[in-house]
Amino acid sequence: MMRIASIAFNQDRDCMGCAVRDEKQISTYILSFQIADQLLSRYQGKWSIYGSGITLDFKDLDHSLTIDYDSGIINYGSLTTAFYHRYNPAKGLKVLVEDICSDLAIPQSEPTEYKEYLFRLFVKMIEIFHARCNVQILPGKNEGEWEIRLGEGEASGWIGKDGIAENRFGEKIDLKQWQDLRIEKAALYVFGFNAFCKNFQCPIK
Repeated sequence: MMRIASIAFNQDRDCMGCAVRDEKQISTYILSFQIADQLLSRYQGKWSIYGSGITLDFKDLDHSLTIDYDSGIINYGSLTTAFYHRYNPAKGLKVLVEDICSDLAIPQSEPTEYKEYLFRLFVKMIEIFHARCNVQILPGKNEGEWEIRLGEGEASGWIGKDGIAENRFGEKIDLKQWQDLRIEKAALYVFGFNAFCKNFQCPIK
């Protein structure tokens, strides 16, 4: 597919960070990915990203679970719970997820490492770059494709389910070559590959 280069994006501009964004919106978006990550590590299954949230289909549970990062609401079957106001740094994410599972009558399970590399990569990118740079993960125009967007449409890159990343300049790279790196470093490399910021250089140049 041909991509159209963004000529309006200026990577040398001053970083606005989250200066003009709502703190609740930022924290809810990040927590949505972190909670999904924790749930996948406990129950295993498939994931998908839609316009305003994440859907999880677990192998051994009865219903799909949706996390809406606009409202901070989780739906599972006929049950609903809110999470955006409940995170306590002293208790941590693990306790929050346990409380959510209790609210939704989901059996408790201990987390294990799961194999969904792309989703783990997305979670780490959101943890590192969403608050600072407003990086977002969106469904792509094609099936099995996701858009990595900086800000409100300022610049984008794309990642396919085959692990091929493409930046807005039409350059492509296979993410499999970074899978043996720490997930944090791989997230930095993907961000740099997309040339979103002059402080994160492209790892292939």
